[in-house]
Amino acid sequence: MWASAHTGEKARDVIAHWRQAFAVLGIPSAVKTDNGPAYASQQVRQFLQSWGVSHNFGIPHSPTGQAIVERNHGTLKHVLQKQKRGMQGETPHSRLAKALYTINHLTVPQNSNNPVILNHHLSLQALDSEQQPRAKVQVRNLVTKQWEGPYDLIAMGRGYACVSTDTGTRWLPSKCVRPALRLQRQNSADRQGGSRDQLESHQVDESSSDHSDDSSTDSD
Repeated sequence: MWASAHTGEKARDVIAHWRQAFAVLGIPSAVKTDNGPAYASQQVRQFLQSWGVSHNFGIPHSPTGQAIVERNHGTLKHVLQKQKRGMQGETPHSRLAKALYTINHLTVPQNSNNPVILNHHLSLQALDSEQQPRAKVQVRNLVTKQWEGPYDLIAMGRGYACVSTDTGTRWLPSKCVRPALRLQRQNSADRQGGSRDQLESHQVDESSSDHSDDSSTDSD
């Protein structure tokens, strides 16, 4: 979940929120909103066009058309209310940041031992796991200063990475993660070697076939 605090609901506030969201979550292919004046404004339309993002509107006067958004609003308000007593005197931005951290990293869904954000990344990885293998990376041990691995890279974003290690899933600064280039080169060489072996085998088969044909001709 991502949210940002603003003083109004005008087009400039919507654009400011999306700029922050794009920096954290990446640029989406499409967004869906209600038909509010800010979302339908020319400023918002031009902003989304400049980023190459499609804009879809929900059904007018239909709250169920924004069910996911409304459910997330309810979850966020509930967490903010629960944390209100311990955050007295803090700015709205600080309160919102703590609530988002709690929801994204400390909340464990039913029937799962993983926090929400990890389940989200794992579900995305599962969609294309059959199409391409996970990237292999090495992790720097800050104690020994040595690079360890290779390990499977689960997710990576601006300044962070999630890696599956022998001791479990670890969230690390991106500076402590690097591609396992030696392994990637070895895999590439193995694939090329396999192609050469197949080609040589095919050539041998053809050669054997030619000799067989010659023998048949001689016997005739």
